[in-house]
Amino acid sequence: MKILFVTNSIGMEGASVALINILQYSKENNITPFVTCPKKGEFSDTLDKLGIPFLIIGNPLEIYPKVYSWKAFIKYPYSFLLMLVKRHKAFDKLCFCIEKFKPNIIHTNVGAVQIGFLAAKKYGIPHVWHIREYQKEDFNMSPFPSMNIFKKRIHDANNHCICITKDIFLHFNMAISKDKIIYDGVIDKGLVQPFNETKKKYILFAGRLEDAKGCKELIKAFNIYAKKSGLYDLLIAGVGNKKYIEECKILMDNEIQNRVHFLGAVSHEEVFRLMYDASIYVVPSRNEGFGFVTAEAMFNGTIVIGKNTGGTKEQFNNAYFNIDYSEYTFKQSGYQHLPLELKIKYLGQISGFKQLTVCEDVTEHYEYWKNKINPNPLDCCNLCKK
Repeated sequence: MKILFVTNSIGMEGASVALINILQYSKENNITPFVTCPKKGEFSDTLDKLGIPFLIIGNPLEIYPKVYSWKAFIKYPYSFLLMLVKRHKAFDKLCFCIEKFKPNIIHTNVGAVQIGFLAAKKYGIPHVWHIREYQKEDFNMSPFPSMNIFKKRIHDANNHCICITKDIFLHFNMAISKDKIIYDGVIDKGLVQPFNETKKKYILFAGRLEDAKGCKELIKAFNIYAKKSGLYDLLIAGVGNKKYIEECKILMDNEIQNRVHFLGAVSHEEVFRLMYDASIYVVPSRNEGFGFVTAEAMFNGTIVIGKNTGGTKEQFNNAYFNIDYSEYTFKQSGYQHLPLELKIKYLGQISGFKQLTVCEDVTEHYEYWKNKINPNPLDCCNLCKK
C-alpha cells in the first residue's frame, strides 16, 4: 500500500504533529508513505530524521488573501495572482510525483489545500481529506474559488473525509455513510513521564501569536487577574507577525510587564516540557478545530482553561464523561443548579468523586453560596430587595 500525503506543514504545529504520528504508524504497518510540503522547515527536518521521503512543491494555502491593512489592500491583486501561480506550479509538481510514486491513496492533511483532491480526481485515485478547521470561523479564511465549491469537493463521491471533531463533522454536514470522526492521537510514548506533583507557578500559552488564537484577549484577561493575585506569571511560547506581537505588548499594564514572558520560537519537545511544569494551560482561541495542545496539556496533568467553543469544548466534555458543566451557572440572584435527576445521574457517572447523599449535596451548595456568593449571608435565600 502506497499513500501520498499532501500537506501545508512547515513548522511543528498541531496538524503537523498529528501527521507525523500517522506517518510513523504507516511505516510500522507496511504502508509506504511519501510526503509533499510547501518548503523546508522544522516539519521537513523531522521527516528527514524519521527517514520519510518527501518533495518540496511550494504549494500555497488555497485561500483569498486577507486584507488587514491598507498596504495589504494595495497588494491584494499581486498577492492573489501569486497564489494562483504558486498553486499552478505546485499542481504540476504534484502530478509528476503521482506519476513516479503511483500511490494507491492520496491523503490531504488540511482543508485549506485542495490540489490533492484535484490531482486524485484527475488520476482516478481515492482521496482522503483530513478536515481540521472551520476556515472562516477559526482562521477567517475564505477558500478559493468559493466555500460552496469547497463543500461540493469534500462531498464528492471520490473523496472520503476524516473530521477531527464531531463539531466539524456537523458543521460541514458530512455523510455518515463514507466520512468519519477520528480524534487526533497526541502522545509520543517517549514523552510519557510520571505525574508532576511540584508544578511551577506559571500559566502557559503555546501557539502562533495571531487574532485567531485569542492572544490579545489573553493579555487583557491577565491584566485583570494580575491586579488581584501575584501568584502566577504568564509564559507565551510561539511566533507571529512582529506588528501583532507589539500590539499585544502595548496591551500589558505597566505593573505586569515583568510577569509576562514572550519565549519566541519553541520546539515541540520544549513545549511538552513547559506543559509538564505548568500549573495552568490556557486556550483562548476563537474556535479551535481540535486543539492539539489542549489534549497534550491534560495528558501532562495541567489544568486547562479554554473557551466554550469547537474542539476545546468537545474535549472538555469528553474528558468528563460528556457532562456539560456550562449548565451550572452562578447568577446574581443566587445559585442555579441542574434538576435533581440529572444531578444524581452525573454523580453516578463521575468516578473518583466522593459519593454524596442528596442532603449532603444540597448542604454543600448552600454553604458555598452563603459564604462566597450571597452578598448578605444573613439573608439566606436572598429575599431582601434593595
